[in-house]
Parts: sequence; C-alpha cells; structure tokens
Amino acid sequence: MTAAEPVELVEHFFRHESAKLVSVLTRAFGIARLELVEESVQEAMMAALRSWRQRGVPHNPAGWIHRVARNRALDALRREKVHQLALSLSGQTEEATEALIDDWLLEERLPDSLLRMMFVCCHPALEQRSQIALTLNILCGFSVSEVARGLLISVEAGKKRIQRAKKTLADAQVRVDLPTAGELKSRLAVVQTVLYVMFNEGYSTSRGHEPLRDDVCEEAARLCHLLCEHETFSTPSTRALLALMLFHGARLEARVDSEGAVILLEDQDRARWDRRLIRVGERWLARAGSERLTRFHLEAAIALLHCHSPSVEETPWGQIVDLYDRLLVLSDSPLYTLNRAIARGEAGHPREALVAIESIRGDREMRDYYLLDCAAGRLHELLGDRSLALAAYSRARSEAGAPHARALLDKKLARLR
Repeated sequence: MTAAEPVELVEHFFRHESAKLVSVLTRAFGIARLELVEESVQEAMMAALRSWRQRGVPHNPAGWIHRVARNRALDALRREKVHQLALSLSGQTEEATEALIDDWLLEERLPDSLLRMMFVCCHPALEQRSQIALTLNILCGFSVSEVARGLLISVEAGKKRIQRAKKTLADAQVRVDLPTAGELKSRLAVVQTVLYVMFNEGYSTSRGHEPLRDDVCEEAARLCHLLCEHETFSTPSTRALLALMLFHGARLEARVDSEGAVILLEDQDRARWDRRLIRVGERWLARAGSERLTRFHLEAAIALLHCHSPSVEETPWGQIVDLYDRLLVLSDSPLYTLNRAIARGEAGHPREALVAIESIRGDREMRDYYLLDCAAGRLHELLGDRSLALAAYSRARSEAGAPHARALLDKKLARLR
C-alpha cells in the first residue's frame, strides 16, 4: 500500500462513515453534545490516519473507526461531572450505555439512527437554508467550506449558519427521535422539501464558479433513497421525489463540457444520458402510483418526457404544458409559470408565452432572475426577431451572477450576431 492510500481511505470513511457515527453517538448522548460527538469522530479519523500509515489498514476499517470514536466520546463524557450525576440519578451504568451504542452501530441498525438525524437536521425550528447546511455538514460529511460552496455563501457565513442551527436545536432540547404519527406528515414534508432544494442547489447553481455540484445531487438522492427504504417514510411522494432526482441525475454528465462549461438541453449529447438511471427512476415512479398526484409526481413525469425525447424538436411539448397546468393548480409558483411559458413557446405559441413571462416579471421571486430574460430571448428567437432576442440575452447576461452563466450567454450572443 502506498503512503497516499491510507489518506484516501480515511477521506472516504470520513465522507461515508462520519454521518453514521455522528447519528449514533448523538442519539446516545443528545443533541446538546453534538459538538463533542463531532470532535470525537474527527479525532478518530486522525487516529486512523496515524495508525494506518504506521501499521497498515485493519481488516475491518469501519469497525475500527466506530470503536475509537465511541471510546473518545465516552472518555470525554467521563470527565463531565454533569454526565456522571445524570448516570447516578438514572441508575444507568456506563457498561449499559456502551452496549447500547454497540447495538446501534450494527450494520442493520445504522439506517434507523441516520433517519433520526435527518429529521433532527430538518427540524421546523430551523429555517430552510439552515436545514440544508446542517444536512450537508452532518449527514453528508461536507466541510464548512464545502457547505458554503454548495449553498453559494461565504465560508464565514456557512460557519455561522451551522453554529446557529446547532445552538437552536440544543436550546430547544430537540430529541433525536423519529416523529410521532401525529407530526409525521408535516415533518416528512419538511425533509422532502429540504432534499428537493438540496438537489436543485447542486443541479443548477445561479451563482458561484461551478455550474453544478454532482456530489450535492448524489448526497440528496442517497438520503432520499434511505427514506424510500423505510416502511414508514416510503410514501408515494417520497418515491416520486427519488424518481425525479434520478431522471435529472441521469443527465448530469451531459450538462457540462470537458472544460466545465454548461451545455444547454438542445445542445446536449443525449447518448451520454444514463439510461440505467432512467430505468431505475421509472421503477420508482411506477411504485409512486397515481392515486394522489403530488408536485413530485408531476415534475418527475415532465423530466421523464425529456429523458425519452430524441431531440428538442421531438419533445412532446403539449403534454409538458398540460403537466405544468396541473402543477399550477397545486402551487401558483412563478417558476412553474415560467417553465410552462417556455414549453408553450416550444409547442408553437411563442407570442402567448411572451405574454405569460411579462405577467410574472414584477413577482418578487423573479426580480433579477436572469433566466426570465433567457426565456424571453429564446421566445424571440422562435419568432425570428433577432434584435429583440439579442436585447433579452444581453439583459440576462448583465443580471447573471455566475461566470459560467455569463460564459454561456456570451456564446448565445456570439451565435446570434
């Protein structure tokens, strides 16, 4: 084994095992000791790096890290007088605590602790961006700088957001429990929304230097799959959400070129779309049923129509418009109105689509939203009005915050000129 291999292995385990460890230890010691738990896990990773370099990688590296992190946390707690007092008052022994942790660290028991932690990270006491930041940090093994990059905020802002979220949960004395039957519906909806927004943050960033973060997308899909594997949380809407992620995920590789520049849908090499992922997504969508359609069902159906279309020209735009009509009944979102207008334009009605776009231009969510002018530019192109298309794309370029978005619009403008 080369010197670099233990480093790579520890990095791999930190990304994939830290969430399991933090979940189990937080479940055992409470959310108020979350930072102590995280420190114990980090110390275990550093100990692994030192030990594995000198003595080689053990037969069961995951078990090695689990045991060291558990012992570090227990050692720290033994030094806490408050913890010792709590043990004496409860009549619980340290041996019983260790046995309980060991039981929760069994492979078949780990998903339960992860699910509990997912509901903690998505607690209603936190606002949505903090829920996403905490999920990325605790359950996805993202560093503070990676969280900041994924959410397109400064490292300092990311650090403060995570710290405030942890303090809020500790002050509220949030328990690491799965929601009761009474609160399941609202809490599951919060978790689904966080995973949905988290996937979108990775799939299409509006600021920052990277056009997409496939690792953020993968982690959102992984956590959604964990929900789908659980009897209680595998609802039709959860399964439809996973299908939606898989349909979009199948197109990730084709969305950027070798230099990292964005490739528009009409220019993508559809042979690079992952057909295996599309088939898996179809199975999950079939399992989602059609008795009560949610926004995830309808969005997944739209994504699937794109996946099956040989080209932009052969896309069933009329069906997509109908699906957006149904989405607008569920939620009067200006984003749905914008996407419906684009589909309506591609279906052969660009003038009507332009009227729809102008109707939402004053909406608060659409203020400085450069894709609004991008859509207007495309519709003017369809109408054959090159000068108005140039003007719309130029406005979009001035509003775009990300270098990759400006570079894409530069190509558009150059092509039109």
